[in-house]
Amino acid sequence: MSRRITLGILLVGMTTACVYFNAMYDAGNAYDAGIEALQDGRASAARLQFDSVIAKTDRIIHGHPGSKWADDAALLKTRSEINNKLWGAASESSAFAVSLSRNGRDSATALGLGGIAAQQLEQPVQADSMLNLALAGDLSGDDRANFLFYRGLARLDAGKTSEAAEDLQNASEQIDLTREARLELARALRQIEEYERSADVTADLLMANEFGSLSPAERAQVDSLSVLAPAEFESHIAELLASPGLQPSMRTMLQLLRGQALDNLGDSDGAIAVLDSAAAAGTTNFWAQEASLRTSMIRIRNAREPAVIQQTIPALDLARISPSVGVRDTATQMARAVLLFDEFTKAWESRGSSAAEAALRAAELAGTELQSPAVARGLYLKYLELAPASPWAVKAIYGALAFSGSQPGDWVRDDGPATDRELIARIDAIPVDNPYRQALAADLRDVWADSSYVLAEVDLERRITEIQMLFDTTVVRVRRDTLGIADTPEPADADEVVDRDAEP
Repeated sequence: MSRRITLGILLVGMTTACVYFNAMYDAGNAYDAGIEALQDGRASAARLQFDSVIAKTDRIIHGHPGSKWADDAALLKTRSEINNKLWGAASESSAFAVSLSRNGRDSATALGLGGIAAQQLEQPVQADSMLNLALAGDLSGDDRANFLFYRGLARLDAGKTSEAAEDLQNASEQIDLTREARLELARALRQIEEYERSADVTADLLMANEFGSLSPAERAQVDSLSVLAPAEFESHIAELLASPGLQPSMRTMLQLLRGQALDNLGDSDGAIAVLDSAAAAGTTNFWAQEASLRTSMIRIRNAREPAVIQQTIPALDLARISPSVGVRDTATQMARAVLLFDEFTKAWESRGSSAAEAALRAAELAGTELQSPAVARGLYLKYLELAPASPWAVKAIYGALAFSGSQPGDWVRDDGPATDRELIARIDAIPVDNPYRQALAADLRDVWADSSYVLAEVDLERRITEIQMLFDTTVVRVRRDTLGIADTPEPADADEVVDRDAEP
């Protein structure tokens, strides 16, 4: 029966030869017990057994280096040190085993074990060379498969990706690779652009854990495949989702991964449908919380109406309780931006031109913080409708042109290229000394050194702050006195704020 190996831990079967030296006999029994403990998942017990082997074989090697058991003891010591991840000691023991070898098989085996130690010591060139020599010799079937695997890892470390993938693939056909080993094979296949084979190995890797958990390295692999080969990856995930008897957490994870792949394929509607199914798993499911974030991001990115953005708050609230720091922080930042966007949108919708700058601020939020280009363009155009003579109209023109090609809904007039031509004509009619027109062509440092540009931005921020004070009493008024400019008198009440002319 094939043995299993773990990355950096070699589970090599060894039938202890009939020996007459008590210490060697005991060492052989301890090694077999260590292998059995590893196979049963009892790592601590295995380590104790291998420590015992190391102590017993060390006495043989140094007490009786000329005995007929010394070469076997050196090999057994090397194997035990590898199993206990004592890479430096294993490297020394393997060299000693080579010098004591009495036949070609022992010599090749010792070289191969030394190659494993070199690979783990981050010496890929040396490891490749030693494993090449070992694999050219006489080996047991398990040793040959294991040495192929580690030569594949060494070649992967050395940048010989194609050769690495071949070794890892050959090893996988001879031994039952562990989760870590299959991941290395999938990564190597991906790196040589064997995406279909990489997706196949990755799918097997995913199904190996029925409860739907991924290590950071595994998540990096599936995310990379989802971007580089979304069609191949999505096809494999769809097949896995059709498997009977999937655990709920496993199904939700696969739905999330499929939704990502569909989004990368450009199928936003399909992605949203799958991600919504994943999100329906609820507040206790880790993958459902991430799916809620991703479906919100897709909806916001593709939104053509402000209301679509405003409606993502419940999904973002679910994502905000995720145990994943990355998901939680991203969802929290997005939720804050959406809530602020919602307030500014309500301000211009309810008060029209008297709160026109709320539309300008909402446009900036949509375009920069929320990555919603069509809504951003629509809001810049809406601001131009509400305040065509505003000193900040030129800023809105530039903003609308920046999102040219992103079509908002029918809540604002946008005739595409024809509207762009109108906007460009409006720019041509603006005086050349307009601070925003100058900003388009000037070096940023020169722009900020230009007091007229700075003052225009400060006045805009002041105006937006006045509007924001209507719905957020914690907002602090922007002061201009640090610039040596008298501040605008405080308004008597909220109505005075919104009824004031938009001119700064």
